[in-house]
Amino acid sequence: MYSTAIVERRLYAARKAGLTYRRLPRADSIEIAGKLERLRHDKHGRPLPEGQLARPVNPDEQAHIDSELSICKCDLEYFFLRYYSLRIDPGVGMGGDQDSLKIGPPPELLESQKRFIHLLGRREEECAEERKKYKFTVGIHAYFHKVRQVAATATARAMTLHRMLFWPGQHCFAASLDEPRVSELFSRDHTAIDRLPFWMKPKMYPDVKDTEIGFESPISTRCVYQAENQQQGRGGLGVGMQLDVSHLTEVALWQGPSYIDFSFWPAIPKASTTLHIEESTANGKGYWQEVTEAARHKKRGFEHWVYAFIPWYFNKMKYRDIVAPNWVPDEHTIRHGALIERTSPEFNDGVVYRPTLEQLYWWESTRASYIRKMALAEFLTNYPATPEQSFQNPQQGALPAELLETMEQDCGDFDAFDVEIAA
Repeated sequence: MYSTAIVERRLYAARKAGLTYRRLPRADSIEIAGKLERLRHDKHGRPLPEGQLARPVNPDEQAHIDSELSICKCDLEYFFLRYYSLRIDPGVGMGGDQDSLKIGPPPELLESQKRFIHLLGRREEECAEERKKYKFTVGIHAYFHKVRQVAATATARAMTLHRMLFWPGQHCFAASLDEPRVSELFSRDHTAIDRLPFWMKPKMYPDVKDTEIGFESPISTRCVYQAENQQQGRGGLGVGMQLDVSHLTEVALWQGPSYIDFSFWPAIPKASTTLHIEESTANGKGYWQEVTEAARHKKRGFEHWVYAFIPWYFNKMKYRDIVAPNWVPDEHTIRHGALIERTSPEFNDGVVYRPTLEQLYWWESTRASYIRKMALAEFLTNYPATPEQSFQNPQQGALPAELLETMEQDCGDFDAFDVEIAA
C-alpha cells in the first residue's frame, strides 16, 4: 500500500491471477470519473434516487472501474491523488489561486506527505520480511512529530479511509483532545466519503454524529471516534475493542496520555493489518518527548516504531515570504541556515537541505514577530528545525529561550552516550 516495491508486487500477483489493470494519468482518472458520475443524474441534470443510474454501465466502463479499484486497493498514493477529497490549501501549490475553498483530490502531495508514506512503506517492507522469517509481525506503528500545518492529519485520515474501503472487516479508531477536534476528524472523513464516485462508495449504515461511521456488508468496516478529555473516569480509550487501524492526534496536549499505555495498547493486535499512528506538535517535555525520542533513537521497546520528524522548512512552498529589497540576513538567521544544513540529513534520508532565501526571510520575520510578543518558545515549538528545538518550556525558565536557541546553533556534532551509575 505504501511501499512502491510491495505495490508492484501485489499488482503483478493480481495480473497473474487474471485481473487486468491500466494505470492512468491523474487527470484522465478524474475526467473519466466525472463522466461516469453523470450516470447518477437524469437528462435534466437532477440526481436520481440512491442506487439508480440513467443507463447500465457498459463493458468498457466496467473494465475501467475494475482497473481503478484494483490499483487503488494496492496503491495508497494512486487513490489519494484521484479520489480522496479534502480542503485544498491554495498557498502551497495544491490549488493555485483559483479557489481558496476548493474541495477535491490534491493535485500533488506535499513533501511532508511523501515523507510520511515513504517511511511507512519502508516499515511495510520490514513487516513483509518479518512475516517471511518469523511467521508474524507486530505491524506498523508510527510517531508523526510535526510542525504546524504539514498535512499529517490529512494523510492519516486518507490512510484510514483507504483501509476502510478496500480491506473488508477493518475496525478503525480516531481520537483527539476534545469534542471540537473529534468533530473535525469526523467532518473530514464525511467530506471524503461523500465525494467518492458512486462505483467506489459502499453503502453506509446510519452513523452517529462525531461517534461512528461504518460500511455495510460485504465491506463491514467501521471507524469509532472518541475525545480524550471525556474518557477520564470511564476506563480509558478503546476499551473492549480490537483495532486494526488507529489514529491519535494532538497527543502532546492530552491531559492523560497514560491512557494510551494502560488502556489503549491492549486493543491493538500484533498483526500485519495493524496501522497505528500518533501525531502531534510538541508541548514542552513529558510523554511526547519521551516516546518520540525513544523511537528516534531506537531504544528498547521502540525498535520497530517509525519516527517521522517534519522540520519547518520541509515543505518548500509552505513557509516562505517575498524577500524585502536590500535584505541582509541577521547573523542569527545565517547561523540557523547552517544549523539546517548540519542537521537536515537525519530527517531527509541523508541529503543536506539548503533553505531558500524566501524561507529564511520568512523565518527571520516570523521569529521577530514572536519575540516582540515575548513568545519565542512558542515559535520554536511550532516551527522547529530540530526535535530538540520543539521541546520548549512554555513557562519562562532560568535561561532565556534566545540563549538556549543560540547554544543549540553553536553546538557541533557529538556522540550520544548512556551513563550507568553503579549501586
